[in-house]
Amino acid sequence: MTYLKKLLVILLATLFVVTTISSTVAAQPKTLYQTSSQHTITDGATLEHISRFTADGWLNIKVLRIDTTNPNIKIDTLANNQTTDQLSTILALAEENGAVAAVNASFFNPMDGGTGYPDGPIVRSGDLLATSGWYNQNNDEMASLSLDNAGQILFNYWKNTLTLTGHNNASFAVSQYNQPSRQQYNDITVLDNKWGPATLGASEKYPDLVEILVSQGRVIEIRQALPAAPMPDKGYVVISRGEQAVELMDSLRTGNPAQFTVTSNPDWSNLQMSATGSSMLVKDGQIPETFSFNTVSFNNKNPRTLAGSSEDGKQLILVTVDGRQDNSVGLTQTESAQLMLELGAYNALIFDGGGSTTMAARKSGTSTLDIVNIPSEGSLRSVANGIGVFSQAPSGPLAELILETEDSNVFVHSSRKFTLRGVDSFANPAEVNPQQIEWSVSGIEGRFMDNQFQPTSAGKGKIIAKVGELTAELDILSLSAPVKLKPSIDKLEIPLGQSQTLQVTGYDQQGFKAKIQPEDVQWAVSGEIEDFKEGILKATAVGAGYIEASVGDVHSYIAVSIYADSTNTIYSFEDYQASFQANPQIARGTFELSKDQIHGGNTSGELVYDFYEKQSSSEASLVFTGAGLELDSDTSHLAVWVYNTHKSSNRVLGEVLDDKGGKHPLVIADKLDWIGWKRMEVSLEKIQTPTNFVRLYVQNLDPAEGWGKIYFDDLTAKVVNHPEIDQSQTPQDTIPQDEANRRTNFKSGPESFKFSVFGSRQESYNTMEEQLLNKMTKYINKKMDMAVYTGSQAPSAVRNIEKPALITETEYKTHNYKNSSFIQLDISKGGLRRSDPEQWLWLFKELDNLSGSNAFIVMSGAPATFINAKEGDLLKDTLAEYREKTGKNIWVLFQGNVNQSELDRGVRYISCAGFSIPDFSPEKPTSAKFLEVTVMGNDITYEFKSLLGERSSQ
Repeated sequence: MTYLKKLLVILLATLFVVTTISSTVAAQPKTLYQTSSQHTITDGATLEHISRFTADGWLNIKVLRIDTTNPNIKIDTLANNQTTDQLSTILALAEENGAVAAVNASFFNPMDGGTGYPDGPIVRSGDLLATSGWYNQNNDEMASLSLDNAGQILFNYWKNTLTLTGHNNASFAVSQYNQPSRQQYNDITVLDNKWGPATLGASEKYPDLVEILVSQGRVIEIRQALPAAPMPDKGYVVISRGEQAVELMDSLRTGNPAQFTVTSNPDWSNLQMSATGSSMLVKDGQIPETFSFNTVSFNNKNPRTLAGSSEDGKQLILVTVDGRQDNSVGLTQTESAQLMLELGAYNALIFDGGGSTTMAARKSGTSTLDIVNIPSEGSLRSVANGIGVFSQAPSGPLAELILETEDSNVFVHSSRKFTLRGVDSFANPAEVNPQQIEWSVSGIEGRFMDNQFQPTSAGKGKIIAKVGELTAELDILSLSAPVKLKPSIDKLEIPLGQSQTLQVTGYDQQGFKAKIQPEDVQWAVSGEIEDFKEGILKATAVGAGYIEASVGDVHSYIAVSIYADSTNTIYSFEDYQASFQANPQIARGTFELSKDQIHGGNTSGELVYDFYEKQSSSEASLVFTGAGLELDSDTSHLAVWVYNTHKSSNRVLGEVLDDKGGKHPLVIADKLDWIGWKRMEVSLEKIQTPTNFVRLYVQNLDPAEGWGKIYFDDLTAKVVNHPEIDQSQTPQDTIPQDEANRRTNFKSGPESFKFSVFGSRQESYNTMEEQLLNKMTKYINKKMDMAVYTGSQAPSAVRNIEKPALITETEYKTHNYKNSSFIQLDISKGGLRRSDPEQWLWLFKELDNLSGSNAFIVMSGAPATFINAKEGDLLKDTLAEYREKTGKNIWVLFQGNVNQSELDRGVRYISCAGFSIPDFSPEKPTSAKFLEVTVMGNDITYEFKSLLGERSSQ
């Protein structure tokens, strides 16, 4: 099988790599399955997408390979023009600089105001932007990736000497250049216009800061304890304080010469670019015995950004591996080194990872950059720098066509749009004139309307686009009419004023699916839905109803509720609608309108309280006049702004009446533990029908804090209006009939037999259930040839079985019977891999070696119950591919909550609920059913039968 061949190639490659690694290094997690694809970003740069399933979980790997000898390729550091600029995302840096691909690079140190600076030296376009004198002086710890002017890739533990030379050759060691001091500026720092437009200037933190301005090699000004000054145009500023500053001022006087030099290994003046990471992962084809940087996070699995070069030094390899996700677990530092060896790196280092790991790349035939990995934080992190790949090739004529579509499956008499893009001979975007495109199809019949194709016959076909002598082809599958429709959402609650686009997916009789374009769907609305057209709902009026989607005689329904929430001010504290009340009477206080503290309007409500008798739980209330402030019955929340004058453990509460006169206390602030204004909101969800807000009050919880003053302002009520969806008024979707669900006349023969399936998640059974199980056992012993028990507690349902039985437990095995194979899988821990990773390799091998016409996969639960959904999808893809290749009948049998059958690409998935069926009860004992399967050669049928022995259809 294809996937097994891919796997063997991977394993052989891994074995080859392991032989070059020190025996002390643990092996990578075993690869169970892998797919990969590759496309050219520009001439000299390719991007490979690798999805790898290992014994430890999934890995999402992206590999950029750049030919450094290609004259049309440029590699450079991406960074802001000034250190004091806001940090940027890799996508923004790449777009601003015109890169066609990019990854994040250096670890960095955030500063105030969203700025930050990278660890280590950084060179961009041959210019040293920043570095420090102490870097790697004591240990080889943080390695750098550089590209020299000859195009050679270098990996070094960069070392610097930063020197300031003054009058009479007085020499001073500089600690950092265009980076902030790590010693509170008691050392020497040099900044220039690559830092920012102004010097640092004295501050509250550094009031004695000394700044020596140098321009064109001479000191032009010495400043002490002064605000920031403009940065010298052709110079720099020397910053220090304390004893070091005194020494500087003794040696550097206005008008004196001054020279700042940076000497480095490698020599930065011979470099095109350089960015710093941490450990060297691979050195001269070997993984080091120990890594130079080895903190806990480096030994855990995390997202990684890696860089390496081929042995001949002609290829730069930039890699991202996602982590902290179900679909990509990440790598340790050791695993990162092993991966780089596997990918062909002779030298490699590790860059900043975690939430910083990001790769952007251009899609073929476009100028648009996309994020191609999945950042672990769900959004792009702003970083200090990255590495960009640039195309310097001239624009050329159209040389190649790229044909794409949203879904290569399409239903007969529906339509599919195709996109044709072009690239030149350097793989850079080239314009395609739509008027020059000739569209055609082979293998099936159909017609085109511009770039939109409508098949008129079912089968496998090929879409062909031609421009001049250039052609592009794309395989498609035309499906017969759908028998089931599934909308993108089956229940929609949408706020007033918003829009929602609905999409529909259709399924044919064998479970092959295809997206259906909105214009190919017949839409209808019912109820209070006013603005809906071709799949787009505009919520223009509050109401409820449903939307009907139809294709031919097949229907599906979407329940809709359009709601409106409003927030209304019910008291603005601009007039006297409240008065003071004490409980008990021994408390004192006042309520007044005040201008002392105002949140909105002209006044607020000032509540002064004094629990002078020191009795706990005393209350000082602001009571609203009459029956209180009237509330809408749909009020969901109340909110009020509270200004507190001093912290205390007293709390603020409110009181609401319901329509039956019941009083409901609401805790608005559990503690008055702040000073100033704060908006406090409280939910009314536990009050079925609120009618009036009666009072606001302070409750004394600590006799030692018996007095105080607070202000109230802008009391608001949030009212929700969510029309209820009456599901009973929504019609049922069209349910396709399973042609295998039928009674058949059994005929004995060498390839004929019957077996039962029963699903159980119960450990024990009541008397009625025991009787039903015994009845089923007698029936099996009398009329079945074998039995299958599925579910997490399958063994508990077995009763005196005399026939061969397959029982889902914590093992996997194959049982052959006549012309059929029963493959039992162990998913007891939430999936095949979690239960035993070797099970995947075993399954691939078993499928390749199966004989006979039929394969029954037996599991305790459905693929949808796997903890990792992607693994469940992999199992379904594997079985669908196997069925397509072999033509065998593939049935998957498992325990579920319903008795039903579904087909997915020809593979039948049958759920057997057993006693878990929702309406099973002593009053409805016939609801509990088992599955009876009849096999007669290639013809397989099934029925759900009552445990009482009565036949029942699905």
